[in-house]
Amino acid sequence: MKPMRSFTLLLILLITSAVHSETYTLDQFIVLVEKNSKDLAMAKKELEMSDAHYKEALSTALPKVFAEANYNRNLGKMFLYVDFPDMDTGKSVRQKFQMSYNNDYSATAVLQQTLFSFQIGDALRAAGQYDKMVAYIYTSSHQTIISMARKGFFRALLLKKVWEVKQAVEQNAFENYQNMQSRYDNGLVSELDLLQAEVNWKNTIPETSLARRNFEMGLVMLKNFAGIPVEKDIQLEGTLETVPVMPDSLPYETVLKQRPDFNALMWQRDLQQTGVSAEKSQFYPYLTGQFVYNFSASSDEFNFDRKNSAYFVGVTLQVPIYTGGYTSAQVQKAQINLDKADIQIGQTKDNIYNSMKNIRLRLNEAYSRIQSADKTRSSADRAFRITEKSVETGLTTQLELKDARMQLQLSVLNYFVATYDYIDAYYDWQLATGLVELS
Repeated sequence: MKPMRSFTLLLILLITSAVHSETYTLDQFIVLVEKNSKDLAMAKKELEMSDAHYKEALSTALPKVFAEANYNRNLGKMFLYVDFPDMDTGKSVRQKFQMSYNNDYSATAVLQQTLFSFQIGDALRAAGQYDKMVAYIYTSSHQTIISMARKGFFRALLLKKVWEVKQAVEQNAFENYQNMQSRYDNGLVSELDLLQAEVNWKNTIPETSLARRNFEMGLVMLKNFAGIPVEKDIQLEGTLETVPVMPDSLPYETVLKQRPDFNALMWQRDLQQTGVSAEKSQFYPYLTGQFVYNFSASSDEFNFDRKNSAYFVGVTLQVPIYTGGYTSAQVQKAQINLDKADIQIGQTKDNIYNSMKNIRLRLNEAYSRIQSADKTRSSADRAFRITEKSVETGLTTQLELKDARMQLQLSVLNYFVATYDYIDAYYDWQLATGLVELS
């Protein structure tokens, strides 16, 4: 009777844990994922990065102001020697003039503005394209994370059903073994029959343990996904009894317009095109204007004696003549990146088309299995009820009733496996068509 006591204890533990745990519906679980997902948090940081890139690009068009201040302590005097003719004798007389003082002060302020450069327009255009690209990347990541969360939720429901059925199979095998033990003790069956029943029962034990482990691992993955502490007990409220309506087929071109990851690739391609233009702009002149203010003072004391102020306005024209082939190499690299982007777009188009075809086949196949499994489940249910009535009239044994119940449970499990496969393909279809429902 030890397995029976273990089974009863397991039920008590499950009931007790349910009392002290939190229950989550699919919508509640998705809210937690939205709030706590580390992957989603990383994607949001990329949005912040795009804002920084735009500010960086805008800075190239705005004035720049620099200021610098210096102080020097002279450790020795500097003199200027000049020969002057003596007014009386006409001979040259050398005279010495002090040229430096103990303290020198200076300050410079520069206002610089780019007046002409193709690079500024390219930088601003690239920043806008990068912002669009990152926004689509974030949407794609968001959709992928939510789809994975929904699929994981229903997978955990299925694993729980598998565990429950495996428990029932083990219990049924154990009761069959007990029945054989009783009949063997009464001389009604051979020792071989008893041993076969025992082997059948013990073979189910590791299968039940594996099913339980798979379910618990599924829960751990869900907890990590939603930021729920691993040690916290949770219950899932959901059903595999019903499935969403079969989605409509969509034109291929419509799907491409809806897919955020594909749109991100298109903006990446535009960004690479701008990169080619930006590298070519290195061949063109660069004109800047500047306004400079300079202040200087010298004194043997700590004050601003003998001060001077100066103001300058000027322009600087830089004309690249020869860079040793560096600029040409940069243009070539940018063009290669553009060509790679075009190839990647072509590959992605093929992958999207193949993915849509494959998922559509999975949907149709799973839907057919649901219909077949539902009929099998109905037949197994009818067979079980007939067996129940036969037991009441003495035409069928309790062992046959248990087998009928077991067949019913297995047919129910097959139905749930089919519904899960359909739900899994349904969420993949949403992701493939860019129609994932976000909160």
